Amino acid sequence: MNMEIRKAEGQPLTTADRQQAVTESLRQIARMSRFVDRKKGIRSYQSHVKNDPWIPILFVVCFVLPTLVGAVYFGLIASDRYVSEARFAIRPALGTADKAAPDSVGTSSGVPSQMVAQDTLITNEYIHSRPMIEAIEAKLPIREWFSRDSIDYFSRFDAEKPIEKFLRYWKRRVGVDVESGSGIMSLTVEAFDPDESLAIAKAVMTEAERMVNDLSVKAREDAVAESSRELKIAEDRMTKIRLAMRDLRNREGVLDAQKSNEANLKIVSELRAARINLAVQLAIGQRDLGPESRRIIDIKQQIKDLDENIARIERQSASQDPEQKRLLSDALTRFEALDNDRKNAEKYYQQVLTAHERARIVAARQIEFFSPIVEPVKAESSVEPRRILMISLVTAGAAVLFAASMFARKMMN
Repeated sequence: MNMEIRKAEGQPLTTADRQQAVTESLRQIARMSRFVDRKKGIRSYQSHVKNDPWIPILFVVCFVLPTLVGAVYFGLIASDRYVSEARFAIRPALGTADKAAPDSVGTSSGVPSQMVAQDTLITNEYIHSRPMIEAIEAKLPIREWFSRDSIDYFSRFDAEKPIEKFLRYWKRRVGVDVESGSGIMSLTVEAFDPDESLAIAKAVMTEAERMVNDLSVKAREDAVAESSRELKIAEDRMTKIRLAMRDLRNREGVLDAQKSNEANLKIVSELRAARINLAVQLAIGQRDLGPESRRIIDIKQQIKDLDENIARIERQSASQDPEQKRLLSDALTRFEALDNDRKNAEKYYQQVLTAHERARIVAARQIEFFSPIVEPVKAESSVEPRRILMISLVTAGAAVLFAASMFARKMMN
């Protein structure tokens, strides 16, 4: 059958109009088919629910019961928890920035920023440690506070359990958060009474401050002890070199080889000058006097004595004669070596002594401070548990569980 689509006026349609009409017809057919399939799926689902007896059971077990239990527990049974919050930081004392770098002898007499950051992390770990619990237990009956019968079963602690179990419970009740940028630490303490929460928070702050002060004192004492050991080594080294120089003086019979050598050179120079004068006088006298003249004989004898003295002094200074007992040149070499060692030892001793004084001055003052920023205050109302939020989460979880069970049941069928 051949059909031709025309306009209302009876005129034939163009190709574009024909394509638009066909597209609209296909769209209406698809819409009607989806509507039919949807009704068919709804009817199939309703019949599936009516024919499957496990659906109501799954609804009760997976949704109704968890929601009811969560609402009853968080709405009626769960005990109120009161939270006390405090904020504090560990800060270096003013004036210690210039002492932060290690000195030339390896002793750190200041407080670098890395030490403050490390002490902050140590404090964080110490609050969650067993020594902290033992220190708090010595002051407050925290086991009794957390194990009262008025607290609900799931929140209270069994006082008969060992301290390892109590440490886990402590970590759930005491929280510490460290801001990476500023190093400020936030302490939160949960308890079932506002006064108890405040007392525990204050005790934790006090014990943490004591631990930080002990770390600071120990660091200062270690710096002084290290500096004292280095000072003792430098002093022993300097004393040993001085004793070696004393033994060398006694053995060589020379108090100061350098000065003795300078004195000998000066004497030799003066003797040579005197000999030159006598030689000039001898040359002048020989022109006027005979060789047997008394004056000529005396001048020759004086020149001879000067030559002998010059030769003797030079022989003592640098003679290679094995029978010579004291060789000033050899002694001078040994004296110079020991004198250089003595100067180096004295210079090093002065450096160590300066570092020791710096360490002693720093040890006499506190170089780190435990600075409370927000003091803990008594809570006026309970913050935990968040009942509406927890009930909503339980309801949402139960809905997800029911949907998963429905999907599993459908896949099984």
